[in-house]
Amino acid sequence: MLALLKKDVLAFFSSWMGWGIIASFFVLMGVYVWVVDGNVLDFGFAELSVFFNLSPWFFLFLVPSLTMNSFSEEVEKGTFQLLRSLPISDTQILGAKCLALLSILILVLLPSLLFVQSIAVLGLPASNFDSSLIYGGYAALLLLLLCFVGLGVLGSSFTKKQPVAFLLGLVLNFVFWQGLKELGWDMFDLSSPYNRLSMGVLQFTDLCFFCGFVLVLWGAIRIRMSRII
Repeated sequence: MLALLKKDVLAFFSSWMGWGIIASFFVLMGVYVWVVDGNVLDFGFAELSVFFNLSPWFFLFLVPSLTMNSFSEEVEKGTFQLLRSLPISDTQILGAKCLALLSILILVLLPSLLFVQSIAVLGLPASNFDSSLIYGGYAALLLLLLCFVGLGVLGSSFTKKQPVAFLLGLVLNFVFWQGLKELGWDMFDLSSPYNRLSMGVLQFTDLCFFCGFVLVLWGAIRIRMSRII
């Protein structure tokens, strides 16, 4: 399992694409956080609500681009059956792939800690910033990314074609991020619990929602894996 996890993570950073994604995320978020209208300096408060409001939209597109080859590429190249022939269960294969994707996304997020250090320095007095919003924001973002990864991997399990897998992941992410909310089904959308957690409002029901959502996705992906020939 660890070998598979390591392979997927190293594959991401074996080309300039991985480093380019990290750089583009850092630059794009930096521009919105510090330069354009409505930035942190305009608000005058030592918090990063701008960052946590915009990040989901970036990952809405990034995550499907990472998950599209989770199973579609393996099945198309015939390597998925090779994985199954190894002394590793389907659950371990799925766990390794999801952990690898989540590890990549965490590495993409790491440079954003410089934003936290920056507002700590700019705060009056120094290091006087709203820690509950920062910690809550990162916790909410990680839970949301876990859901996005699950939806993207589920989309990849339905097709052998990577472009189709990307579109399926993108559609699923958008539907559960904003689509259901627009239809009035707020109880099933991801944005409402995310917004509460990112504002530092810790509710047991929101944590249960994210955990339940991930478990349902895990079960759905396992069913799809059992039907892949």
